[in-house]
Formats: sequence, C-alpha cells, structure tokens
Amino acid sequence: MNIKTILALFAAASFLVACSQPETSEDSALEVQHRNYMKPHYEETVLDQYLHMKDALVSSYVSSVRDAGKLMYMQLDISTHEALIKPLTEIIESEDLGIQREAFARLSLAMQIAIENDDPLVSKGREALFLQFCPMAFGNQGAFWLSSEHTILNPFYGEEMLTCGVVRDSL
Repeated sequence: MNIKTILALFAAASFLVACSQPETSEDSALEVQHRNYMKPHYEETVLDQYLHMKDALVSSYVSSVRDAGKLMYMQLDISTHEALIKPLTEIIESEDLGIQREAFARLSLAMQIAIENDDPLVSKGREALFLQFCPMAFGNQGAFWLSSEHTILNPFYGEEMLTCGVVRDSL
C-alpha cells in the first residue's frame, strides 16, 4: 500500500469513528457547529421567553432552551397556567433536544390558546405573532409554533430543515 491509500483509509476510519460517537447534550462542540439564531436580548415576559426558547430550539442549544423555560416557569401561576406548566416542566427537566422539541409543540398549543383567550400574563408585551406550521414534524403529524417574524425558522428540525413550514395565521 502506498502512503496516499493509508492516509485515505485512516481519514475514512477516523470519520466513521467520529460519526458513530453518541451525541450528548453536554458536548459543547456540537452546539458550536450550529448557527446561532437567538437575539442578543429577550425581555423577561412569558411571551418573550417562549420566543427565546423557540430561537434556542432553532439553534439546537439545549441549555438555552432550559434557561428560557426556567425564566418562563418562574412567572407563571401553577394553578392558573397548568396547560403551560406541564410541557414547560418537561422542557426544563430534559437534556434531550428531541424531548424538548416534543414538549415545545404542546407548549406552543397552550400558548396559542392563552393568547387567543387574552391571558394578561401570557399576552403581556405582545406584538404581532405568526402561527407557523411544519407538516413534517413528528413523523408527518405536523406541529405549530408561534413566531414574532414571518420568516420560517423551524424549531422542530433546526438547521436540518431550517425553513420547513408555512405561516398559517397571524395573532
């Protein structure tokens, strides 16, 4: 075997070993590979922390999703906002991006209902929102989310399918 063949085999073996390593949420190098779609600042309102969480999911930043969830949770009344608390608790307690995304779909539905019912705490500081939908999320079951921008940035797939989705309505 010549040197080029040996180097090519070594590179291929290194690639296969690196790709077969299990992903962990603690792997900060994994997060560095993704683009950051988060804004430099979010207000401390429930809605803004929801939007922060959405942007962190788009960016695939597990710890930022949890942090936004914690700030959101601290503002809610457990007895009044039970529909928000349940998925939010799952998000906060999980270090698995897939679980966070599934809980975020349920949280999004609860947020939409709260906003449509003019919940003063959830609607505080509200500007125009867009109800967006990804038909491919969760095995083609589809899922909705709220966004402050008309542009689609998919929190259920992140960069894998960043612009998959459509705007269904505005709130």
